[in-house]
Order: sequence, then structure tokens, then C-alpha cells
Amino acid sequence: MQILFTRFPLESARSGGAENQTMALMEGLRALGHRIRFLGSCPALIERTRELKIENGKLKIGSPPVTKWAAVSFLWRKKEMQKRLIEEVEKLTALPSVALAKEGDRLPLTAIVMLSLSEKLLLTPWAVEHGIKVFWLEHDRIGPWLTWNPWLPALKRASKQVTIVCVSEVSQRKYMELGFDSERIVGIPNGVQQPETRNHQPETSLLSSRFSLLAIARLSPEKGLSVLIQSIAALPEVDLTIVGKGPEEGYLHQLIDEDTRRLGLGTSRIRIIRNIPDLDVVYASADALVLPSSDHDPFGLVAAEAMMRGVPVIVTDACGIAGYLKNGEDALIAEAGSVSSLSKTIETLADPEIRDRIGSAGKKTALREFSLDRMVAKYEELLG
Repeated sequence: MQILFTRFPLESARSGGAENQTMALMEGLRALGHRIRFLGSCPALIERTRELKIENGKLKIGSPPVTKWAAVSFLWRKKEMQKRLIEEVEKLTALPSVALAKEGDRLPLTAIVMLSLSEKLLLTPWAVEHGIKVFWLEHDRIGPWLTWNPWLPALKRASKQVTIVCVSEVSQRKYMELGFDSERIVGIPNGVQQPETRNHQPETSLLSSRFSLLAIARLSPEKGLSVLIQSIAALPEVDLTIVGKGPEEGYLHQLIDEDTRRLGLGTSRIRIIRNIPDLDVVYASADALVLPSSDHDPFGLVAAEAMMRGVPVIVTDACGIAGYLKNGEDALIAEAGSVSSLSKTIETLADPEIRDRIGSAGKKTALREFSLDRMVAKYEELLG
């Protein structure tokens, strides 16, 4: 079948979890024999589809209605945006109209997987009218951009003819609470590639004879990194490495400096590393990974990656992946935004025997629930 993926984000300067998962899904479906195409304005996906020789089209149709002015101006912009979008879809899929192709490789367009608000509002009615299956893939965190949006009622009406795919039960509940039909929503957890079997030498600068924690996240408030730093204040034996970039970096450095002064240390026990080419090196250096999200985190891909490597994880109940885990068995789950709760879970994992038990059980869960092959198979079943 021919499947078109679309993504028209407000901004996309780098490749994040949503982009990585979308690429993994496109590659997986192509490997199963489906013809995959991409249309959008997401620089990361355009670049990566070109690298992998996935047919793509670059199109800028205008700002999505996710800011106040863009939502208002969408009222008079949408007609032209819709026209350009439909024209490019027909051009990219090599179909003058949606009809069965009689010869060659001109396959009918079977399904469109939409990731952004613009095309969900603009393209869904056209696709449904022409007998094309529509799937809305919800990778992004729900925030004011959606809950206050004046186009939310229109989105709900359009959703009655599509399948909404959420990456966790947490996200499913969020969409149902917003008034979307529960019968139109399904959950498919994200999948990660099983790591190659090779010996990773830990980064010397990250090694420690103490309890070494790792956090990999965008440095923004909803990721809860300030809560994490505060949670180890009473745990002087803990070292913390944070890998990531983002708007909260300056504030986090202030908290780190305060911690260093308070403990009278010559060198800080908490460090921020903006980028590491090979994350396997960092995973090999960590005693545990913490994903301290304080607000809705649709899944939490780094937790699945760590578990796949046998690294014990702590997540909060705001992380979608928590819904697939058993607290105290294959992971530890803390209360989102709670310094005391997170501190207690970190203290629990300071015990090497508990770490070994949870790391081993977590790896089994990850291999069973979060494999890339399982995710792709679930989507193929849904698309079929």
C-alpha cells in the first residue's frame, strides 16, 4: 500500500523523539514492502527522508494555528493553505485523482498519517471524501496550544472520521478528557532499536565510585530537571550527569552552582553535557537513568532505550511509559513534580542489589513491549 506521512510543525530545528519515531516507523513499513512518502516543512524529516531515499516533498503552507495570532489569522489563511496542500499531495503521490491505478507503480494512496494540527484540520475532510484512511499520530505533549485553541471544536468534529494513535495510555486519557471519542483512540507504545552487542567503554570523565545518575532530556521546565537537582540535595553521595540543551540551561546552572557551594565542593557533582555523539557510552557509565518529567510527557523514549540496555530507570507518573511499567518490579515510579517522592526513589536505587534486579526485569519488559519490530507490526495491523 502507499502511505503518506505529513508534518508541518511551528518549529523544528533539530531531530527529537517525535522525528526519530516517525523515521523508524517509515523505515519499518518500507521494509515490509509498503511505498512510503513524506510531505511537510519539518527540516529534520526532510533531511533524513532524503538521506534514506524515501520520496518526499518540501512544502511551507504557513504557520499552524497554535499561537493566538496564527489561530485568528488561520480563519482567512486556511482556504489557500488547503488548496496548496491538496495540490502537493496529488502531485507527490502521482495521482491526478484518488482512483485505482491501472498500471506501473502508480499505487492508490491508501492512508495518510498526520502529525501536525494544520493538516489534520485542512486535509482530513478531503482525504475522507476520497476514501483514504486517516490516522492522527499524537507524539506531542498536550499544552495550551491545544486546550485553549479556538479550532479545537473543529478538530473534534474532524476526528470522528479518523483513528487517533497515542503513544501511551496517559496520552489516551488526556485526549478523552478533552472530549475526543474513546472509540476513535488507540494506543501503540513507541519502539526502540535493540542495541548492538558490543563492549562500550564508559567515558572516563563520567565514571565515579559513587552513585551515578543520568538524565537525558530537553532542558525545559516540563522535563522536571530542576526538581531532580533539588531531589538529590540531601543525597551527597549521588552524582548527576544531564545530557541535553534547552531554554532552562542557565537556570539549571544556577542550581548546580548553589549545590556545589552548599556542599563545599571544589568540583561540582552535577554536570550538564550539551551533546554526546554516542549515548551508549553514557548509558554504560550510569548506575541508573532518571526521567523526572513534571508535566505530560507522551512516552519517554530515553527510558525505553535505557531499559533495553539493562540500565534501571526512574520515571514519574507524568511519563506515558509509566503506564506500561510496574513500580518496584521493572522500574521505579515517582510522583511528578514532587521533590520528596523523587528523592526517595533515588535513595532506593542506591542499593546495588535493587538496581540489578530492576535493571534485569526492565530489560525483559523493554524487549517484550518496546521493540521496534513490535511497534511497526502494530501499525501495519492498524493500517491494514
